[in-house]
Amino acid sequence: MSVAYQGAPGAFGHAACRRFLPGHEPVARPSFAEVIRAVEADEADLGMLPLENNHAGPTGAGPLIAGSTLRIVAEHDLPVRMHLLGLPGTELRDIRLVRSHPVAIRQCAATLGGLGLASEPAENTAVAALALADRGCAVLASEEAAALYGLAILRRDVHDRPDNATRFAVVAKGAA
Repeated sequence: MSVAYQGAPGAFGHAACRRFLPGHEPVARPSFAEVIRAVEADEADLGMLPLENNHAGPTGAGPLIAGSTLRIVAEHDLPVRMHLLGLPGTELRDIRLVRSHPVAIRQCAATLGGLGLASEPAENTAVAALALADRGCAVLASEEAAALYGLAILRRDVHDRPDNATRFAVVAKGAA
């Protein structure tokens, strides 16, 4: 069986799939809407979508689920440890811009502000990590993304709240 998630390996959606549905094959999709479409079109058995973060609020996936033919069959809270990642050899003092998913940026807004760093939205934490090519930029992403994409952890645990977590919904076809 398969489960679609938004992003790329190393994304928090990917981590949620592996943690809460370990017997399912994770299948990456570029957007929340594409996760829903994949399940509706039987390209994936289930979907894993983030509903809201306990600090940053809604992700935008909830209204898409409500407007679809899918139903929520389970919800899970995933603790989220957000790290500041850069190219190997980069120092924190070299960073001027941080890219990540807008919800990830909101989770770390006070820390980024305290470091004097500007931010720019990206489609996903892991996608931002995969695309990182500028020594003046960093990304907010998981430790797994750092390992997968050969990035250095410039600063660990840059989320503003120690209890940072995101609630994920497992969606499926069928009547409620």
